[in-house]
Amino acid sequence: MKKTLLFAGLIFSSIVFSQNTQTRNDAGAPTSNSGFYETNTPINYPDGAASWWHLLDVRHTNGTNNYGMQFAGSFFDQELYFRKTNDNGSQPWRKAILEATPGKVKIGVNDVTASDANLRIFQGENAYVELANSHGRLVIAKSSCNGCFATEALPGDAVIRNMGISHNILFSMPNNNNDGNSYIGINDGTNNTWIKFFNNATAKFNGKIFAKEVEVKTNVWADYVFKKDYQLKTLEEVEKHIVEKGHLPSIPSASEVIEKGINVAEMDAKLLEKIEELTLYSIEQHKQLKSQSEEIKELKNQVQQLILNHK
Repeated sequence: MKKTLLFAGLIFSSIVFSQNTQTRNDAGAPTSNSGFYETNTPINYPDGAASWWHLLDVRHTNGTNNYGMQFAGSFFDQELYFRKTNDNGSQPWRKAILEATPGKVKIGVNDVTASDANLRIFQGENAYVELANSHGRLVIAKSSCNGCFATEALPGDAVIRNMGISHNILFSMPNNNNDGNSYIGINDGTNNTWIKFFNNATAKFNGKIFAKEVEVKTNVWADYVFKKDYQLKTLEEVEKHIVEKGHLPSIPSASEVIEKGINVAEMDAKLLEKIEELTLYSIEQHKQLKSQSEEIKELKNQVQQLILNHK
């Protein structure tokens, strides 16, 4: 909107002052009156600007205060500049906008890199932009040195950081349908590795995870095996199931795991169930062995007694 009003003002001013356009080779120096001028040697000439300008000098009628705004457009490089003079003709000019091609805007100087971006912001060293309020600022930066903007940053790295009262960065889906159709994702296109957080409290990851520690929450565990009413299968029943099914009871088959995957918490509980069942089998076997050992010991004593009596 501001851009539209600015250009409308320039067009209107060019019509108003077209009848008395003057040439000022010192264009840029403050004057007491508004006016529309042509110049080829403006004061404090902007770097890289071509010669021959149209200059719109906007003043007020108070001759004791010569503050004003100046807008200038170059004939040759077709750029638009502006400045607040502050009663000083050497105030620096600022470029309002640089349109590289129709519909594409570039901000920055000495950018020789070809780009198809609709909006390009260039800075030779450590370019960054900010979104700020009274609580802090969000910085989106392009590092050009080791450690710039982030401790581990390398030249060429992109860095996003939140600086202020809070350092949190949130990616939010404004979708409460809970249908699993919306997600926030991160993708490595080279290796087709991705992670997606869906709007139905589900996250999916396609790749390998290296972690120092993983904590999994679950609402089921296998200590029910040790309750008195638990029906522990006999080893004969377990053997029969293995022969017929090819896997342990209550454990999914290989084909099921390949097709559907596993729930880590549930599978850990099932594996613990088998460990606890094995523990019960071992305890029972230990009791049998102990009883057999005592019987054998008793039989040995009886044999020894018989031998002694026979003599």
